Amino acid sequence: MTKYTKKSLFSYTVLLLLTFVSVVLNQVVSHRSIFVILVLFIVFLKGQQITDIFMELKHAKRMWRIILLSYVLLLPTIIAGIYLV
Repeated sequence: MTKYTKKSLFSYTVLLLLTFVSVVLNQVVSHRSIFVILVLFIVFLKGQQITDIFMELKHAKRMWRIILLSYVLLLPTIIAGIYLV
């Protein structure tokens, strides 16, 4: 296995675990606001994994990484604002 294959496999496992955690949170957390915040935080973490590992922007020009990570941060923030109002 190459270094990139191991990194991608680890990242894929993290993405699966985060998806599983969000499903479990649906069963465990009863307060809607807390649930929305936790799930959107998980969305942010998953977006960061996809941006850094699968799109390989961790080693790209800094501007591109900042643009995509800003989108990954901005979109869940807007959705949280909509749901929590």
